[in-house]
Amino acid sequence: MKTSTLQRRATLSGLVAWLIVAGISCRQPTSRERMLGARALKPPPSSDGSCIFDLTGNKADTVFFVLGMLNEYNGRSLMEESDLVEGFYCNEAGKSQLFRRYIGKLAQEQSLNPAVREETIQKCLVSYYSQPIADRLNSCYRYAMTDRVLAQARDGTYRRTANPSLLGAGLFARGGGGVVSRAGLFDEAFFRRRALAYLAGAWARYGHGNDFVFANARDKATLVSGLLMNLGCQNIRIESTVGTIPQANYVHFEPTGEVMEWLRKEW
Repeated sequence: MKTSTLQRRATLSGLVAWLIVAGISCRQPTSRERMLGARALKPPPSSDGSCIFDLTGNKADTVFFVLGMLNEYNGRSLMEESDLVEGFYCNEAGKSQLFRRYIGKLAQEQSLNPAVREETIQKCLVSYYSQPIADRLNSCYRYAMTDRVLAQARDGTYRRTANPSLLGAGLFARGGGGVVSRAGLFDEAFFRRRALAYLAGAWARYGHGNDFVFANARDKATLVSGLLMNLGCQNIRIESTVGTIPQANYVHFEPTGEVMEWLRKEW
C-alpha cells in the first residue's frame, strides 16, 4: 500500500514538472529575449574590478600605462562579448600608434594571443580589436551588464551594455590606511609605480600644456587628481566648463620631480 502511494506521488510530481516545463516552453519570449536570442539565457556579465592581470614587477607598468590611455567619456563603454579594445580620433594618429605598440607589449608580457585587428573608417578613425586583451582590460573596471539598454553589434545581433563602468581607486591602494602628507602617501599604503604609470598613460593622450584635459570623463579627472595628490603634487584642482558639449575637465597641478620625470618619459 505504501509503495503504491509513493508511486502515485512520484507520477504526480513528474506530471507537475512536465506541466511547468511545458508552460515555460509555450511562453512567448519578450521583445528583449527575442533580440538577445541565446544570450538571454545567460546571467548578465559583471566585474568587481579586480583586474585579472599578472601585476608583478614591471608588467604592472605596461598594464597601467594602457589603462591610463583609455577613453572614459562616460566611463568605459562596455558591450557584452565586445572585442573592442579602444578607438582613436583623426587627430590622434601618433597616439593610436603608441597605444598599438603597448597593447602588443601587454599581450606578450601577459602571454595573450598577440593578434590585434585594426579597423580604419573615414581614412583616419582607428579602432583596435582583440577579445583576450579587451576582456582583461575590462576586468579592471567595476560594471554590471543590463538588458535594459541593448546595443547592436557589428554582426547585427544585440548585446547587453554596462552601466557606467569605473576604474577603482582601490587598484592603487595596498589595503592599509594612510595620511596624505606633503610628500604624498607612503609606499606601504600606495602602489606608487602603478599610479605613475597610469598618469604617464593618461598624459600621453590627454596632456595639454601643463594640464590634463579630458572631454567629459569627470570620473577619470577625479581619479587623476587623487593620484596626483597621493604622489605629493601641489595646488591640484579640477576646472570644468559649463554649458558646452562635450564638457571639458581640466586637471591643474604642480608636479613633483618624480611625477614630471614619468610624464616626460619616452614610452
